[in-house]
Amino acid sequence: MKVSSVLKKASAILMTAVIAISACGCQGKAPEDNTAEITVNQGDILAEMTIQIGEETGKIRFKLFPDVAPVGVENFVTLAENGYYDGKTIHRVIEDFMIQGGSLRGDGAGGTTANKMDVPRETNDRMRAYYGALGYAESSMGINSQFFIVNNKKPFDINKTAENIQADLEEYKDRLSEKDKKYYEDYLASLNAVSDDVKAKYLSKGGSFSIDGNYTIFGQCIEGFEFIDKISQVEVSSGNDIDDKQGIDSKPTVSITIKKIAIARIPYIDETTTTAKKKPSRPAQTTASSSDENSSDAPSQSDDSAVIITPETTTVADSESEAPESSTEEESSEAEQ
Repeated sequence: MKVSSVLKKASAILMTAVIAISACGCQGKAPEDNTAEITVNQGDILAEMTIQIGEETGKIRFKLFPDVAPVGVENFVTLAENGYYDGKTIHRVIEDFMIQGGSLRGDGAGGTTANKMDVPRETNDRMRAYYGALGYAESSMGINSQFFIVNNKKPFDINKTAENIQADLEEYKDRLSEKDKKYYEDYLASLNAVSDDVKAKYLSKGGSFSIDGNYTIFGQCIEGFEFIDKISQVEVSSGNDIDDKQGIDSKPTVSITIKKIAIARIPYIDETTTTAKKKPSRPAQTTASSSDENSSDAPSQSDDSAVIITPETTTVADSESEAPESSTEEESSEAEQ
């Protein structure tokens, strides 16, 4: 079933959790991810963000992936249904990287989890940071309520990037330190390990490849990309400490308010009786697949609980440490001389 046909009915389900939908799915369906074509089926969970920029209001709809991030989805859904996000702000906007919101006080500091649950990092090599991906930022206390949306839609050619790095390694191998050489060799290995369909999607849709595996991606935009773009284009100034240290303006000069995040569950439909049966709202928890938490390349979080999602693959030790540079994918593809 095409996404558009379901979303025409989605406003009803987002308010009443009841819609008519053809039997295109079934219980026990195969796990899904955001690399494959995104479809909306029976048993799916949708989230609709209503966001106001100044006097303009728009909606962004996401499909959530509890098969991949069961605890993360449960946390987000519970917070949304309890009204936590109502009135919170989008406090950080970096064009061609991401937008971030959901902090406790609207300044990037603080957050909470549903029912004081511990939310682990849940990663999967099929859930990638494509344009429109919905993920969790992290703080020194771990994951809480703060989320980010990838807003970079510039095509990223993984094969070309790998070729450039390979050429640079060969040309500058006698001038690179062992540390730098290892960094580029490891990055090259990560590029070469990517499957063809992931490469194709980054090339066609864009995204932020360098954060793959370092943050939980638990949702994907299915409608409202134009409003993501509108948020991304607001005027920004200094005011976010983590970015100010790098000379990056990221604080919106206009108020961007999350009016509401509504959750919809597409009911299961028995093909013989047409009796709707809801999927359990509490996903079963599984062991998270995550990258090495102790890796020096994994962004750590500040002691003041400011939740940060850092551009590219660099390290933030704490609130006193220097924030990572906002380099582009292309810039990181060339070894330094």
